[in-house]
Amino acid sequence: MLKKIQDLALSSTQLSGHIPEEIGNCSELQKLYLFSTSISGPIPSRIGSCKELIVIDVAMTLLTGSIPRSFGKLMKLQHVSLWGNGFEGEIPDDFGNCTELTSFDATDNFLTGSIPRSFEKLVKLQDLRLWNNSLVGAIPDYFGNYTELTYLDISSNLIIGSIPTNFGKLVKLQSLYLSFNQLSGIIPVDIVNCTELTHLYLDYNKFSGEIPVSPLAI
Repeated sequence: MLKKIQDLALSSTQLSGHIPEEIGNCSELQKLYLFSTSISGPIPSRIGSCKELIVIDVAMTLLTGSIPRSFGKLMKLQHVSLWGNGFEGEIPDDFGNCTELTSFDATDNFLTGSIPRSFEKLVKLQDLRLWNNSLVGAIPDYFGNYTELTYLDISSNLIIGSIPTNFGKLVKLQSLYLSFNQLSGIIPVDIVNCTELTHLYLDYNKFSGEIPVSPLAI
């Protein structure tokens, strides 16, 4: 492959076949765009050798297998889009090394397990989308530390427990989608502190109690 390539954009083409193992030789690659193609098979683990990568967008392809743990070697990653594929297994804990991540989208796959504990290191996240998988466990408390977060969608999973009270710290949050899970308990009063919210979807859960009201609205 072209060893000095920095940007590789092949999206919205009729490309098929697999991502070649030789992509690991592209040591200067910064942006990889393969979305909306017929590329299939797994992402080669050698992707972890492309340590200059900032953007990986392989949405709406035919990729399968597990998400490579070698993604954890890509410490400059800012944007990862994996949605609309056939990925399965757990989200690798190794993503905790990618502390520059601002956007992570693994929507509409077959992912299982819980949201990794290591995600607590990703405090620069602005956009996190994991809907329509089979993720389990509770909403992590550390989500309350995502003070740059504007968009969170973990709907259509198997998430249990309650909404953490520290969601009230997410003052930049504009869109929150938690629908179609197994969440219960009350809607925390502190959520009224998210004054930038324009989209709040909590339907198809097991919430009880009253709708929170801001003291300023009384």
